[in-house]
Amino acid sequence: MKNILFTLLFVTSLNILSYGQSDKKALNYLPSIGGHIGTISYLGDIKGDKGSNMYTHWRLGYGFYLEKKIGSIFGVSANGIIGKAAKSQLDNNVFINFESQLFNVDVNLLLDFDNGVVINESSLFSPFISVGFGYMTFTPKGDLSTNGITYNHWSDGTLRDLPESTPGADSTSNLLVRDYDYETTLKDSLKNYSKSTFTIPLRVGLKFKLSRNIAVRVSGAYILTMSDYIDNYADGGNDRLFYTSFGIQYDFAKGDPKKKDDKYKDFDFTELDNSDSDKDGVIDTKDHCQNTPEGVKVDVKGCPLDDDNDGVPDYKDKELTTPKGTMVNADGVTLTDEMIAARNEEKDSIQTEHRVFKASDLTPEEIMEIQKEYEASQKNKKIATQSTSKENNSEQKTDSPGQSKIPEMFQSLDVDGDGYISAKEVTNAIDGFFEGTNSLSAKNLNELIDFYFDQ
Repeated sequence: MKNILFTLLFVTSLNILSYGQSDKKALNYLPSIGGHIGTISYLGDIKGDKGSNMYTHWRLGYGFYLEKKIGSIFGVSANGIIGKAAKSQLDNNVFINFESQLFNVDVNLLLDFDNGVVINESSLFSPFISVGFGYMTFTPKGDLSTNGITYNHWSDGTLRDLPESTPGADSTSNLLVRDYDYETTLKDSLKNYSKSTFTIPLRVGLKFKLSRNIAVRVSGAYILTMSDYIDNYADGGNDRLFYTSFGIQYDFAKGDPKKKDDKYKDFDFTELDNSDSDKDGVIDTKDHCQNTPEGVKVDVKGCPLDDDNDGVPDYKDKELTTPKGTMVNADGVTLTDEMIAARNEEKDSIQTEHRVFKASDLTPEEIMEIQKEYEASQKNKKIATQSTSKENNSEQKTDSPGQSKIPEMFQSLDVDGDGYISAKEVTNAIDGFFEGTNSLSAKNLNELIDFYFDQ
C-alpha cells in the first residue's frame, strides 16, 4: 500500500514540475510540497522498563507533506508517515515487547499564524497548528527467540533456554541475551483483529522561512488511533503515537494571487490594453493621433480624415475639395496671389523689425566700426560711379552745390547736412523710432535702410 502511494506521489510531483514549467501562472495555484524525518514514540499499554520515557524506545519515521492555502487564514494539508513504533518491558514480573511497522496518511485543516491577522505575513518565524483525519496500517512483530531458541522468562527477570518449572533447570539452563530481532508476527490467540485503523492527528509546530519559496518546519504530532492492537496487547484503551519531525518545504508560487494586500489585485490589465481614451474607435496602443475631438471620423490609424489631402483634417477644412498640390492656409482654403503677397509683406515687416531690434542692440563702439566700414565702402562706390560716368558721358550734368539726393521724408535725418545718410544717422533714426521722438513707421525705417544701401 505504502509503495503504491509513494509511487503515485512521485509521478504527481513530476507532473507538477513539468506543468509548472510550461505554464508559469499555474504555479500560483499548485500546493507546496515537502518532506520530513523524525522519531516515532509509542504511547500505549506497555509501560516500558523502569526509568524509561517516551523517547527511550523511539524509532525512525519519515514522509511527505503537501499544503495549499484556501484563504488568507486557513489552509489544507496532507501528510504521509512511514516508520515503526516499538516498546519493551522486562522485569521480574513482565516480559513483553513489540515492534510494529506503520504507514499513516491524513488530511488536515491548517492554521498558519502568519496570516496578516495574528502575525505579519512577512515574518520569518510563524507557529502553526492543524487537526485532521487519517488512515493507518500496522504489522506488529515480537522478539521472542534468538538463534531459534525461544526466550523463557524467569521470575528473577532473566531470559533462559529452559522454562523455570523444568526440574534441575537452575543448574542446567543457560542465560540468553536478546538479539532485538523482531522476527515473529504477533497475533491475538482469541481475536482476529484488523491491522488497519482510522487516526486523528493533532499537530503543532514552528515554520521558519529561508527564502520566498523555501521554509523549514519543526513539529510534533500527537496521533490518536482507533485501535488497541498497535502493540498486539489490548488493555482497554486505544494506542497513541507521538511523531517529532524536522521538514523542508518548497512553495512553487512566486506570489499568492489572492493576497489581500496585493495592490494590483483589482486592476484589469486587459481593460488597460484595450483602452480608447478619445473614444474614436481605435485603441490607444494603435492610435497615431491621440485626443481626437469627440464625433470626428478617423482612419484606421486613429487620425482625422483628410479627403483632399491638403494637410488640414476635414473637421477643420473650410474648403473640402482643394485640388491636389494647391497651397492652403490653416483653414484649408486655397491661397490666392493677393493672399500670398500679403503674407510676404507681413513677413518682410516682421523681418525688418527684427533687423531694427538687432541694430538697436549694438554698442557705441560697434556702431562706429560699422559706420567707418560703410563710409569707406560708399566712398569707393562713388569714385567708381563718377569714373564710369565721365567715360560714358562727358557732358553729363552734375548736381548743383547744396542740392540733395535724400528723399524729403529723410532729409531731417541728415544732421551734418552733407547730403549723405550715414550709419550713425540711421542708428539715430532707429533709436528715435523706439523712443517716439520721430514720426517714422516700421515701413519708413525699411525704406530708410534700403536708401542707405543704395545712396
